[in-house]
Parts: sequence; structure tokens; C-alpha cells
Amino acid sequence: IPADTKDVTVNLMNPEGNPCYFTFTLVLKDTDETIYQSKMVEPGKAITDVTLSRALEKGEYPAVIKITTTSLTDGSAMNGADVETVLIAQ
Repeated sequence: IPADTKDVTVNLMNPEGNPCYFTFTLVLKDTDETIYQSKMVEPGKAITDVTLSRALEKGEYPAVIKITTTSLTDGSAMNGADVETVLIAQ
């Protein structure tokens, strides 16, 4: 991602055919700081342009993309996932 800017391009996708909405939360591992949280994303849709809560200086940032799922039919919580990643700001 570009360093020193809050507006970045990503690809956070909820695959077609899923029985649930996805909510994505981006958390920096070293500080447990949430730098982005999405609204619910319907199946077959993606988020590509996001605004982080703050700009990241040049460097590498271990992070977790937390995916929370919500049923399309009754709004109940379903299983979720944590995806380990490294954000590279340059």
C-alpha cells in the first residue's frame, strides 16, 4: 500500500454463493490497533477502496484481517476467520 496516506486500494471479497455477509476488520498485530472496519459485504461483492484510520509510515506491519460473518436469512452470527498478513507500506 502507499505509505503516508489513509486512502488505499485493497481487495476484500466475499465470494459468490456464500450464505452470509462478511465484515472485514484490519488490525495491526503489534499494537492491537484497528485501522479499518468495513460495513457488511454481500456475497459476490468486494471492497477495493478503503480509508484507514491513520496513514502508515514506510515499513512492514504484521496484521490480521478479521472476518466476521452474518447470516443472510436471519442476521445471526456465523463462523468467522482470522487471516494473518503483512502490510507493506512503501
